[in-house]
Amino acid sequence: MTVKPIPASLEKLHGYSRGPDTSDYVLIRDVMVPMRDGVRLGTDLYLPAQDGRPAPGKFPAILDRTPYDKVPRAPAANDPEYFARRGYVFVFQDSRGHGTSEGEFSIYVDEGRDGYDTVEWIAQQDWSNGDVATSGYSYDAATQNALAREAPPHLRAMFPAFGTSNYRNDCAGHGGAFRLAHNLNYTLVHALSDHRAKTDPDVVAHISDAWTKLRQWLTTPMSKHLRLFREVPHAEEWYRAWLDHPDLDDYWKQNGYYFEGFHESYPDVPGFLMGGYYDFLTLGTVRNYAGLSELKDSPQFLLLGPWCHGPLNARKTWQGVVDFGADAYIDWTPIRLAFFDHFLKGMDTGLFDEESSVHVFVGGGGSGRKDPQGRLDHGGYWISAPSWPPPDSETRELYLHPGGGLRQAPPEADGSGTTYAYDPADPCPQVGGDYTYSFTRKDFPRMGAQDQVSHPDFPGCTDELPLAARPDVLVFETDPLEEDVEVAGRLTVELHVSTDAPDTDFTAKLIDQYPPSADYPGGFALILQDSIVRLRYRNGLEKADFAEPGSVVPVTIDLWMTGNRFVKGHRIRLDISSSNYPTYDPNPNTGEPIGYHTHTRVAHNTVYHDAERPSKLLLPVR
Repeated sequence: MTVKPIPASLEKLHGYSRGPDTSDYVLIRDVMVPMRDGVRLGTDLYLPAQDGRPAPGKFPAILDRTPYDKVPRAPAANDPEYFARRGYVFVFQDSRGHGTSEGEFSIYVDEGRDGYDTVEWIAQQDWSNGDVATSGYSYDAATQNALAREAPPHLRAMFPAFGTSNYRNDCAGHGGAFRLAHNLNYTLVHALSDHRAKTDPDVVAHISDAWTKLRQWLTTPMSKHLRLFREVPHAEEWYRAWLDHPDLDDYWKQNGYYFEGFHESYPDVPGFLMGGYYDFLTLGTVRNYAGLSELKDSPQFLLLGPWCHGPLNARKTWQGVVDFGADAYIDWTPIRLAFFDHFLKGMDTGLFDEESSVHVFVGGGGSGRKDPQGRLDHGGYWISAPSWPPPDSETRELYLHPGGGLRQAPPEADGSGTTYAYDPADPCPQVGGDYTYSFTRKDFPRMGAQDQVSHPDFPGCTDELPLAARPDVLVFETDPLEEDVEVAGRLTVELHVSTDAPDTDFTAKLIDQYPPSADYPGGFALILQDSIVRLRYRNGLEKADFAEPGSVVPVTIDLWMTGNRFVKGHRIRLDISSSNYPTYDPNPNTGEPIGYHTHTRVAHNTVYHDAERPSKLLLPVR
């Protein structure tokens, strides 16, 4: 087993604590804060208190803006009472059109202006010292970035966790494909929270019925989903817009959706960004960190763990069916307190050394046995670095070879390629990875680290065989490793491909292949990361560029990032296919507008691996 101590900088940061400044807090509910257009937003104030009354004095504030209803959202890992007792006013606000706020909800696009107005309103209150920070995760991270893009004068620090930077490419889709399960499920979530749904039981019944039939709806052309939202016009409007704007155009560059091109406009304030390898927003988290750390003088910090979406998942040692060891558990509350104490209160915590501003988890090194809970003991440890990717990572190229080899030596053969048939009526199922939602609406059992074996719980699975047994999955792997290989950083796959169809997709999946054992007789194919590119968008998302059927073209698949130790005896494995269902919409292969196809066809896709047209995996090896 590989056991490494937690870096001292992270151990002290995660262990930070101090007693409360006051013994109590006062909650003032539903203060109606006016926006520039007269709409008022419902806002809860958690104030430091003594003897049941607001404490005297002026305090810094922490703002969290959410569309998920501030009342249940508050205790869901946000801990406003904790911060109020430690000398902060925690301001929790409903987005317009949700919760107790007035107005109509239109996803993301009002958050910048409303956030700016709220920050400046806070700064004018009698209890405020004029210093405002932001906090939150998921959508609540987007509200932070949106208001920062508007540059409010009183913003002093940000803590956006598990958030987007480019909604078209890391949330609504990726590589030109449409993030099918997320987009449909997510729009249903917001439709159910709409004021119309809260006042009309028929609307609730209609949306709830759609949820019970979600698996069936996922098999229909996406334009058919629009009928589900007719009773909630704003939801129908944005879902239609997502379909009608497949290119990365001005629609997607609106504030609320797009931040990576506007980091220059942000105030120069400290930021702490947090994400997980199995989170569908990891790419956004890292891009926001990269942009801000390059453009700002104020320090930026990054924490990446082996987690699915959200800080509640970070408070677990396991994800999916894999345990990453006790050190994988991270509670963001003491980290946020340390960050705000240091940069908002001006306390010298001694915990924010820019030489160790990046903390990333490296999985692997566990026993490989099945633990008492039935999970694979994969293990892992933390490393710290001054930047991301870690500066001591070097790119290692592993070339695809005929027969399924993955080697450092380039191929020497001529005219070598592997062809497979991709049928959108039988797409390759997604097993684990960055699944966003479960299909039970109760938990997330299908997310995260999973063995790459079909199972009836996963949509699209029709058997219980390894995915590698499918004829449309190409497997390339190294020989059993003779020594450990530690990987930490960005992952890229460069392919030469062709298809006989007007359009198609290519997918890539990085796997830590365990050898057979008593606990896992078939071995264990641990998914680390997966991604996709739609062929028409191989040259960029701004404009579709269809390849000529039969022509050989290069494509690059951004495989995001990971941290993993492939231990001696394991194999580094790369799977290539043309679908990840239902994470992404199966390409109908017809070249029709996305979401509006009238028919499907089988595509015969070829991946080349010869001297003239090599294909390779680029790994960041430490």
